[in-house]
Amino acid sequence: MDIESDNYDPSADIFELFSTEDSLNQLQQLLDYTNEYKQSIDQQIQETEEEHQQYLTQEAANLFDFDNAQSQLTKIIQEVNQNKQLSTNTQTVITEMTSGIKELDDSKKNLVLTMTVLKRLQMLIIAYEQLDSLIQEQNYSNSVHLLSAVDELIEHFKTYKSIPEISELTKKINQLKGTLVDQIFADFEQTIQNRDDSKLDERELKSCCDILDVLGLQYHDRLVNWFCNQQLKEIKSIFSSTDEAGSLDNLSRRFVFFKKVLKNYEEYYVSIFPEKWNIGEELSMNFCVHTRDSIKQVLADSKTKVDVDLLMNSLQQTIDFEKYLNNKFHYKNNKSLSKSEAASEQDQEIYDSSKSKFSKIISAAYEPFLNIWVDHQNSFLSSKFLEFMAQPKLPPQNSASATEANSTTSQINVIQSSADLFRAYRHLLTQCSTLSMGQPLFDLSKLFSKWGIEYSNKILKPTLPPPGTLINDEGIVYVTLVLNTADYCSTTVQQLEDKIRELIDEPFKDRIDFEPIKDSFLRLINQSINLLIHKISTEVSFSWREFNNTDWENLQQVNDQSRYVISLRNILNENFNVILPKFARDVYTRNLCDKVVDLVITQFLANIVKIKPIKIVVAEQLLLDLAVLKETFLRLPILTNQGTISSQYSRHVDRTVAKVEVVLKLLLTPDVPQDGLIDSYFYLIGDKSVVNFKKLLVLKGFSTDQMTKYLDNFKVQVKNYHIHRNESELIESSPIMERLDLGGNSANMNLNPPQATLQTNSHGSNSPQPGAGSPNLNNIISGPKLNIEGFLKNNQFEKNLKEFANDQNQKLNELNLKAGIGKFFNRGT
Repeated sequence: MDIESDNYDPSADIFELFSTEDSLNQLQQLLDYTNEYKQSIDQQIQETEEEHQQYLTQEAANLFDFDNAQSQLTKIIQEVNQNKQLSTNTQTVITEMTSGIKELDDSKKNLVLTMTVLKRLQMLIIAYEQLDSLIQEQNYSNSVHLLSAVDELIEHFKTYKSIPEISELTKKINQLKGTLVDQIFADFEQTIQNRDDSKLDERELKSCCDILDVLGLQYHDRLVNWFCNQQLKEIKSIFSSTDEAGSLDNLSRRFVFFKKVLKNYEEYYVSIFPEKWNIGEELSMNFCVHTRDSIKQVLADSKTKVDVDLLMNSLQQTIDFEKYLNNKFHYKNNKSLSKSEAASEQDQEIYDSSKSKFSKIISAAYEPFLNIWVDHQNSFLSSKFLEFMAQPKLPPQNSASATEANSTTSQINVIQSSADLFRAYRHLLTQCSTLSMGQPLFDLSKLFSKWGIEYSNKILKPTLPPPGTLINDEGIVYVTLVLNTADYCSTTVQQLEDKIRELIDEPFKDRIDFEPIKDSFLRLINQSINLLIHKISTEVSFSWREFNNTDWENLQQVNDQSRYVISLRNILNENFNVILPKFARDVYTRNLCDKVVDLVITQFLANIVKIKPIKIVVAEQLLLDLAVLKETFLRLPILTNQGTISSQYSRHVDRTVAKVEVVLKLLLTPDVPQDGLIDSYFYLIGDKSVVNFKKLLVLKGFSTDQMTKYLDNFKVQVKNYHIHRNESELIESSPIMERLDLGGNSANMNLNPPQATLQTNSHGSNSPQPGAGSPNLNNIISGPKLNIEGFLKNNQFEKNLKEFANDQNQKLNELNLKAGIGKFFNRGT
């Protein structure tokens, strides 16, 4: 029958194609051919449809025969459907024929799986029977590998546990494992208790350990715990926390006893355990945990009745024992150890650490009770203070009993007890750091702060005279002694704070606070410096009396230097020759020099105001005196030490002295013409304050009428300054002119000496500030705008002044020559 026939039956062709069983091997080839043929038919159908579409397009313009086209289309659709049905029928027949082949393939796979399972079951049964036999013979060395094989085989039957035979076999294997475990523990017990009568050699016992590793970690830990308990049973019995033997007095005996137990293990039992089990460390850890709990119980029962010496001695013994264990097992520190079931979570964290494994494992028991030790140190420091208060403050002079320790502190002029105090601190810190880095160390830091303040208030502060006391040379010795000691204490306290912050545990670092003690020592330093400045201030008042007694009004010519300057220089040199060698650090030399310069310059300026009106010759003399004082200032730091003067100090002297020079040089400026005096004021002072300019006129002795003319002109010049120059260059008010009080009341000139206001850090606001009557020279000599660089160069000032003078008439030049201005500048000042 033709394949294109409507009644085509493919059965005949299929039976013809697959007439034999071997022809089935060509099934895939036939399927491929059929699919290709089907695709060819589909391609023909598509081509036919495309031709039909082209035909319709070409004939669109012509008379379209709709009936004929409809008939042809219907015919084509029928042909397509027939081809599709034919393909479907062919696919169905082929599928029905090959379904039997798939069943055969599945059967083959199931058969292979069944054979594999049966083979494994056979191997499992044989391994089980052999293992049972070896266990009965106590042949553990051969049982290890066989047990591993049984475990591996039984894994394949987990999905078949519903089969009764498999379930029964699994149950027997588990029972055999239990029997094996019990037998192993019995053999170990018999070996440990009757070492000489043991039926097993070391090799078999070590194989038992390997078997337990195969069976699981729980059996490994069970044996380890059992062995450790067996070895420590006697220790636990003898050194019970409820008996006398378990007290802290017998702690050393407990450690000795355990060392014997450890030695016994190493002699007789180390070879029966695998090295990776680290039984020595396990045994030591069990002992440490038990001993720690025992010590906790003993300390808790005794509460506050514990003797401090006994507590610290026991703690030291414990720390030494922990070091002994760390050193002994150091080579095993990086090996992983199994954990004991009885250990707590905290114990496990300590137990797992790979560095210093045994550190603080026992000594941690003491930490909650170390407050007893801290309280004891409070009593210890209290007794030390009684010794400090009985000791002489001054170091021994040429005493044969002076030791090397106090000779060192004598050389730096500090009180010996301060070094003793910090030696005690260092000893306590070292001791505490070996005990705990937590709460006890924090409590000890508070103890250090407390007794540091006590030392400041009860040892150092009473040594100083009250503020405002006039001290003599002997007083200088005590004042500098306190200053140096307070400085030494402050520096050492800072080092102590840094060290404690380095050692203490992280949660306590931010709570360490030594600021109160440092502020206490800082106040003593400030008070000491103020006493020295007060002494100098009081003595130089004699020089200022000489200054005021000088007949300035009738001074006709400039002398080399005034008598008051000689007196002032001698007073400063004498005091500094006594004070400076007693300073322990150069910073206080510089500090004292700075404040003395500020003091003398402040008083110098105040006394200048009191001798108004000031003539030109007086101003010249004062400038010469100021130059001598400046030279004296520069030599003060090196009076007793032939070193070099620091550039910072030189600049400080220059800036401070320059503030007085500017006033004196203004007083040297000729009164006429008015514009010249005003220009000099703008150049040297640089402000636009009418009040300040009026002070200059008062110092020069102008009458009221003259002042009115000059002040009016000054106001005009300020306005013109904005037009011809830049008014922004002029400040509102010069600090030095603003603070000149011309009322004649010296108290208003702030003649009190500068107060020491050293600060250590951001907490320095707690330090004492200057009194209300103390001058704040930073405000006086550090104004917003003063042309310091200009008038510090005298030659430049001379040049400017001479150019100004050349612009005046001949009469003004004659007045200048008579006044001796040229003579002054010719001296090079």
